[in-house]
Amino acid sequence: MGAALPAVAQEAAVPRAEAVSEKPENVSVVVYRDRPVDTTELLRRSRQSWSRLDQEGLALIVEKRVVDVPAGYGVIRFKGLATGIVPHSATVEGLPAELLEQNADYDLISPKNLLERAIGETVTVVRTNASNGEVVEQSGVLRAGTNGAVVEIDGRFEALACSGLTERLVFETVPEGLGATPTLSIKTRAEQAGRYEITLAYLATGLQWSADYVARVSTDESTINLEGWITLANFGGTSFADAPVVVVAGDLARDADTRPIQLRTRYANTTCWPQQRSHEGWVESGYNDFAGAPPPPAPPPPPPAPAMMRAVAEEIVVTGSRVQAKQEDLGDYKAYVLPHLTTVAARQTKQVLFLAQDNIAVERVLVVPFNPLDEDDQPNPGMIELRAKNEEATGLGLPVPQGSVAFYISTVDQPTAYAGADTLSDTPIGLPVRLEFQESQLVTSKVVQTEDKKRGRGARARQVDAYRVTLTNSSGATADIEMPVASWETSQPSFRIEREGLRSQIDADTGQRVWRTRLAAGQTRTFDVRWSYDDPE
Repeated sequence: MGAALPAVAQEAAVPRAEAVSEKPENVSVVVYRDRPVDTTELLRRSRQSWSRLDQEGLALIVEKRVVDVPAGYGVIRFKGLATGIVPHSATVEGLPAELLEQNADYDLISPKNLLERAIGETVTVVRTNASNGEVVEQSGVLRAGTNGAVVEIDGRFEALACSGLTERLVFETVPEGLGATPTLSIKTRAEQAGRYEITLAYLATGLQWSADYVARVSTDESTINLEGWITLANFGGTSFADAPVVVVAGDLARDADTRPIQLRTRYANTTCWPQQRSHEGWVESGYNDFAGAPPPPAPPPPPPAPAMMRAVAEEIVVTGSRVQAKQEDLGDYKAYVLPHLTTVAARQTKQVLFLAQDNIAVERVLVVPFNPLDEDDQPNPGMIELRAKNEEATGLGLPVPQGSVAFYISTVDQPTAYAGADTLSDTPIGLPVRLEFQESQLVTSKVVQTEDKKRGRGARARQVDAYRVTLTNSSGATADIEMPVASWETSQPSFRIEREGLRSQIDADTGQRVWRTRLAAGQTRTFDVRWSYDDPE
């Protein structure tokens, strides 16, 4: 009398009914970022075949699927997943069955996998005579494929690529278990069969977003009209059609567990009587391994699926709607819900308006540098800064994510003229916005050192520096001028201003000491300043 099988063995021996979910009924996409993304740099890297952008970025994919759950022990396979899926992040909700096991199947279509899975199947060998172009087709049974294809034709065994003719294999069907995208399978145990709607959620790489702004500056530079555009970039091989899309501002903390798992590339050996060995295994994909670096030595031609995943974004779609994205709080992060269902196509870059605020009140300030010069040197030009508080009172009052700002102005001869660019930092409500607009050659500063000496000796010695500062407004209008007390000496704990002809103050927004004054058109102001700090011998 044989011994009873253990419970685990009994369970494994039970035949399992299989159900397949080919694709989701609908899908929503939430795109995160783990660092600020520069749109120009992102598009530049998309043209580099080794940039591996399909393995960067992070998104939460939430799919609604209808599945047929088999009674008893069963297997449900989910196909049509994002190519950059992080399999161990997957979760299933709404399944009225016990979840026993979850597996990620990564056998993608490739020459190597086709040969391995088709052993014993009928294939067609197509041979072309290079001298006369004659094509001969013969049916046979594939008998080996691991280290080179061996085909049985009319009872004789032939090694592919040993006849001296150009040869190729034609497969009538794709072997079971292979696909163009990964498959997630779960083993279940249910009391009864039924059709149910479930939610499948998982993390995936290959999607990124960035923010860019267009600022139209009024003629008197007292207001700006600000448009914000979100650039959605999908570098993966999966499209998401008519999907609700949310982008999340804030640098997301992540670790190696949010990197996709890849099957190590396996190549078919097509040489006659090969001596090489194939190599395979599971590896964690590198994160931005080759960004900004020259490509590694060229490997053998990659199989079709990874090649498709590395393809660059080929299209930029711009939506022209003035409808803005809706803002929501996601913990301490800010989420922007795009106003319409959006198709995020594979290898596509799309721009969507998320902010449009007109008549934002700004303060025009001429910032001049504290940069000591020789007496004969030319003065330093100033920089026009446009400043505002991120408050409703100024016409803004919205959290804005970091991005590049392009300035446009109107002139007599040209209705729209490009006037430069700057970068806007992540700015929550209530914090200041400061943008460098244009350099000014008409408002200048000249700083000349007039004293450089030591006072005292030994441990009590102090360095004494004195400067003469000249501020000049050569423009035809009154200018508010600000000069930061920007010198490394000011960071010394013992720093002390002993005398200043223009009283400095602490900037409430930056905490930095500055000099401020207002100069009429054509006016010049000169003042002296002296400070000291510990400098023991």
